[in-house]
Amino acid sequence: MENTMEEKFRLNVSEGKSNYSQRKSKLVHEQRGQYGTNRIDWKVVCNIHSLIMAFLYSGWSCPASSFEREPDAFGAYVIRECLKEKNWFKTKMYNLWHNWYEGQPDAYTPLELHDVLAHYACEWFRCTNADKFNSAMDVKSIFKHMYENRVAVPTSVAWGGLAGHVIVIVGFEATSEKALLDWFAGNSDVNPIEKVIVDDPWGKCLEATNRYDSTQSGNDNKFSYEFFDKHWKSVDSRTKKYAHIIARPATLV
Repeated sequence: MENTMEEKFRLNVSEGKSNYSQRKSKLVHEQRGQYGTNRIDWKVVCNIHSLIMAFLYSGWSCPASSFEREPDAFGAYVIRECLKEKNWFKTKMYNLWHNWYEGQPDAYTPLELHDVLAHYACEWFRCTNADKFNSAMDVKSIFKHMYENRVAVPTSVAWGGLAGHVIVIVGFEATSEKALLDWFAGNSDVNPIEKVIVDDPWGKCLEATNRYDSTQSGNDNKFSYEFFDKHWKSVDSRTKKYAHIIARPATLV
């Protein structure tokens, strides 16, 4: 009798690579102005940690710096650039920039804004297409990009008591590679993704309770697709989601 069982497909681009915890970040910046003091510390740096993890997992090398940790180096670079008289953040998003620059305590910092980080990542890596942020990218296209280019995808979730948190999708498990390719090609409407694998700089979110255990590592956390989809921004859409599209570095293309 012929065996028609197909082997499940698994991809994890971070396998064997170290992950970063934002809890160990040494980056601190206090922006003082007419509205008060806005503080950047480990609590608000999930974005830069997830973004830099994604670049490293995808084959990029970070520019040399005096910082021990690459996410801190990138965050410091963004802050320096945004404090210059003429800068992209100020030009493109003046009100947001002004509130942060003048120290409004609850203002978004440049390290919390997807478009700002995507722009400065391209500058830091000296590559105009290093990162493109999309707030409504087709789900199939996200996983297809990961599969074809073997890259990680930073994105935003709302879970574990956090209304907005940035993690990085490092892989996934599918019913089979054939089912995955059929879905990508439009030959099937059935999403074959069963599990999503993420690296989370905050710690380990437990699917069973939707609560964090900060004593456990956020490395290679695995979630059912149903749970992940429910908490993946935009949570109101099943087909369009947030995604930073990291390009393959030129040396690997």
